[in-house]
Amino acid sequence: MKTKILLFISILLAVNSTTVHAQEKTKKDVINTLKKVADNVVKQSTYLYYDRSTGEMIDNIQQYGYNRNIQPQSDLNKWVYSNGVIHMAFNALAEVIDDEKYNNYTRKNFEFFFNDFEYLKSIYNGQSIWNFPLGQAIVVEELDHCGAMGASLIELYQTDKNPAYKAYIDRAANHIMNVQMRLDDGTLSRSFPENNTVWADDLYMSVPFLVRMGRLTGDSKYFDEAVKQVVQFNNLLYNENKGLMTHCYYGDIGTTGGSFWGRCNGWMMVAIADLLKLLPENHPQRDTVIALLTRNIKALAQYQAQNGLWHQLLDKRDSYQETSCSAMFTYSIALAINEGWIDDRYKSIALAGWEGIETQISSEGGIKNICVGTSIGNNLKYYYERPVAFNDIHGIGAVILAGIEVSKLLK
Repeated sequence: MKTKILLFISILLAVNSTTVHAQEKTKKDVINTLKKVADNVVKQSTYLYYDRSTGEMIDNIQQYGYNRNIQPQSDLNKWVYSNGVIHMAFNALAEVIDDEKYNNYTRKNFEFFFNDFEYLKSIYNGQSIWNFPLGQAIVVEELDHCGAMGASLIELYQTDKNPAYKAYIDRAANHIMNVQMRLDDGTLSRSFPENNTVWADDLYMSVPFLVRMGRLTGDSKYFDEAVKQVVQFNNLLYNENKGLMTHCYYGDIGTTGGSFWGRCNGWMMVAIADLLKLLPENHPQRDTVIALLTRNIKALAQYQAQNGLWHQLLDKRDSYQETSCSAMFTYSIALAINEGWIDDRYKSIALAGWEGIETQISSEGGIKNICVGTSIGNNLKYYYERPVAFNDIHGIGAVILAGIEVSKLLK
């Protein structure tokens, strides 16, 4: 009998040991996958301009001179909101694995921008911001142009006190708080495709900046503004029957658009999660924000496919499975569990999400099936037919953020 008991104990210990090592190995695998994705980004970033008319690489644009064909050679080195997400993901990855090279990636990108910022600003003469290097940074017409990039710049400014960085941060804060178009109730909006259109995307283009600005300055007005936008965007865009957010609200006619696009729901969820991560614990509306995030998570769980991914149109199973929104949902759910905002019974949703995402990552660290940049469409056909691209910048940061929070789930 004693022998049988000892044998049973030995088997039990072996099973427990195997389970622990399997979990550790899984966590290590997640981190290794993230490093592969991040290192591929570093590899693809050239920090050079090029002349599209000749193909010539330009090391010093100020000596070369400008013509309308000059652009950053790599999309990863452009001043666009998607790269702001990548910067913040790299900063988070550097903290998790204690590797300064990923912080240095963000640092090097901003040095690349600001080395030529004043020169390019001095020769800008009202050209299209889309065809002019740093055009969006120079003009700042919409939240896209300053919100996410500004948020990642605030993170860099915590360690690199460059006055040029602070000047841009203050300019972005003024634009979001005082210049950007709004509805009568103060909800941030745009002038297109129709006047006073509220884009679900814009919750992310504003809230992460605002909450970091609150942390940077200690001024509660930024926290209050961020919470206000979260509440009002939810009031305008939430569809109770579906439990999802529509892509837009048309302020001129007082109605929502008809599509439940995956990535716009992702932008909103990440913005809310990002707010909660940095919002003071004693903020009077903190519980309200948690309740909104919980509502979103419970609804989205119903739309997850068997392989863990979500669809381009969340309620249309015949639309393609899309990686960026899947990463945004996975990140937000895993973060909510790790921070104790929701019960850990939702853990399986995040883990399934990551399993699906991993199937979209190539051996070199590129990411498949990311929907390209997308405007507002007034019919479902528009979203059905939006192309996917390999390693498109709209999904890289979200995938890294998702993996970071999933790795924490595996403690």
